[in-house]
Amino acid sequence: MRVKVTLAVGIALLAIIGAFALTRSPPRVVAGTVGPANAVMTHLAGDISVCQAGEPLPAHVSAVRLSMWAFLGWKMHVAIYSGSQLLTQGSRAADWTSDSVTVPVAPLDRASAETTLCFAIGPNSEPALILGRNTAPPEAATVVRGADPGPGSTPEGRLPGKVDVEYLASGQGSWWSRVTSVANHMGLGRAFSGTWIALLVAALMAAVAVLAVRLTLREIR
Repeated sequence: MRVKVTLAVGIALLAIIGAFALTRSPPRVVAGTVGPANAVMTHLAGDISVCQAGEPLPAHVSAVRLSMWAFLGWKMHVAIYSGSQLLTQGSRAADWTSDSVTVPVAPLDRASAETTLCFAIGPNSEPALILGRNTAPPEAATVVRGADPGPGSTPEGRLPGKVDVEYLASGQGSWWSRVTSVANHMGLGRAFSGTWIALLVAALMAAVAVLAVRLTLREIR
């Protein structure tokens, strides 16, 4: 009986946690580069930082997504300045692997039209592939040695262009309010399109869960 009660409580907690997670709002892109990155700007290794000026910072930005490739990510630190004044900053541990990394930052109530974005990489043994777009040299990002960058740091050189950046803020509406839209998107681009595909997947997952519970109950009798 105790095992059955524990199993029931565990399933109920999983359902509650899942339902609560869906009440949160998904992030949305409010500013930044549109489309995929054009080229690999450079390969960086060790404790090193990159700064680029002329970045618009919208209000209520809660995360910054940087374009870079890594099989095994590294620690990231992002700082955004207006002149020499630090506006916001944030860090992320080496727990990612992708062609981009999203770093949470403290949101601000006001927007700033001209800021300098700096991000520090490291320590890392794997070279960081920085992705971006070619620009004129005066607009290109600068490379700074060390893990504590800032607009007043002495640059060691310039990249061929600017790093692709996206600024994220909390979206409008919860995941619950987007269930129909997500189901519609899941049914696109397939041999047989339609919302029914998402419903079929959900039904199959529910059936597997029921069978797993029944098998568990049979084994503990």
